[in-house]
Amino acid sequence: MKRLILIAGLALALSGCANLQTAWQVATSVSVSPTQIVVAGNSFDAAEASAAQYLGACKGAALPASACTLPIRRKIVAAVRAGRAARNALEPYVTTGAAGPATIYNTLLNSIGILQSNLPISGAKP
Repeated sequence: MKRLILIAGLALALSGCANLQTAWQVATSVSVSPTQIVVAGNSFDAAEASAAQYLGACKGAALPASACTLPIRRKIVAAVRAGRAARNALEPYVTTGAAGPATIYNTLLNSIGILQSNLPISGAKP
């Protein structure tokens, strides 16, 4: 992510130059291996299952209201949706054995991080 910000800043400073094209090629050519995609996809699947259990427990009033606030549920739903889209976009790279784009992979990792930081720790009781 820092690399993209640096490249974007460099590109703005050099706009109109031939280096702009080079900067764009560097920013868009970063890729990840199919193995990394599989590992992240499996991690997301586990986090998504935990999110489904959490949202079901909130709906069934099995958790206290303080653990099921609307802002937290919105973050979780948004992270699941973004993660699903990223995972689905990366699946063709796994089936073909080709390296996938790092930007989509980073979106998947970001979704996993959001789910990990917002889902309550196991053992939350009413």
